[in-house]
Amino acid sequence: MPGFKINTDFVPVPKDYIEHIMPSANAAYVKVYLYAMLLAVEGRHMENSEIAKKLGLIESDVVAALGYWNGQGVMSGTGDTIIIKRSSDEELAAENDRKQIDEVSKIIDGDKNLSALCALAQEILGKTLGSGDIETLYWFYDRLGFSPEVISMLLEYCVSMGKRNMKYIEKVAITWHENNITTIDAAQAYISRQNAGRDYISSLKKVFGITDRSLSKSEQLYLESWRDELDMSEDMAALAYEYTITAIGKLSFPYINTILKRWAEQGIRTIPEAEKDHEAHKQQPAGGESGTEISGTSDIKEIEKRFMSQYTDDE
Repeated sequence: MPGFKINTDFVPVPKDYIEHIMPSANAAYVKVYLYAMLLAVEGRHMENSEIAKKLGLIESDVVAALGYWNGQGVMSGTGDTIIIKRSSDEELAAENDRKQIDEVSKIIDGDKNLSALCALAQEILGKTLGSGDIETLYWFYDRLGFSPEVISMLLEYCVSMGKRNMKYIEKVAITWHENNITTIDAAQAYISRQNAGRDYISSLKKVFGITDRSLSKSEQLYLESWRDELDMSEDMAALAYEYTITAIGKLSFPYINTILKRWAEQGIRTIPEAEKDHEAHKQQPAGGESGTEISGTSDIKEIEKRFMSQYTDDE
């Protein structure tokens, strides 16, 4: 067994935090906590925007993290002074949790809308809410600024995807907050877009004969780009698939993409226009300027490589 040594230039992290609090926390939140510990040890002050830049996060992540740790009882205070609690005693941590739960329970009991939300949440999730679930719901309301109506929409949306775990729902809530999806209208618009996108992908998977597996990352990106960037309907993508099968005898996302991209560039948006273009294209001699001819497997791989690079370069 190897021996371990520790440099005296270190940041002390409470044992109960590592064993009982950190494992269930968002990774970005843990980064913020550890960096906050460093700042506290060194007595340094830093703005949220500076912390975000240092950790490779966005500022709203830092704000959300500080709110989360405040709610978990490992930090307290707001504004210029935030105290990081360093209890190494599980019993003290549990006591902090109990106080937080009691506080939240009193607030909810005194607010009819929040009480109704908790009752509705139990129906939507199909389970009795635990104290942690209730705290999370209140965090959506108090920290993220979601109304009870938006929170219920959030829950229904996650359940519609088969996700009932509160940790997953919390991640979706943070995404909504970061994208300013905080009103009923914004939530409805977002859910409609997401549902339409899932229907689009599901429909084309059937057309392509993909029934026994999920799409790969590159395949998913292709379909999303056809719908969101090229504005091509399911019927247009299906027609491009037919032309691909005729041309090369197999399903090829890069080949379909080449056809759809050319149609988009030429303003072709309907089946009759696409069919007319295809007939004209067939009359062109080999090596013409159609831009849809792919000569072989190496060309297909090169096209897919270029397509994927425009996404991976931005990540």
